[in-house]
Amino acid sequence: MKKVKMRLWYCQAEKHTGKPIIVQDLEKGTIRKTNKIQLKNVNIRMQFNNSVGKAKASGATTILEVYE
Repeated sequence: MKKVKMRLWYCQAEKHTGKPIIVQDLEKGTIRKTNKIQLKNVNIRMQFNNSVGKAKASGATTILEVYE
């Protein structure tokens, strides 16, 4: 099974900042906020009620997982 490399979710509380997309890089252990993201040649999975950790704490119910 491939390892999850990144998690992405929308955070309504950050909408006013203009950067409501949260990008959690699991390899680097960092989190950043942005208004867009472009990924190439990746495998993704999105599922309702799959949030964990900081995404879940921020109220996200559905996150996009990016695999190696």
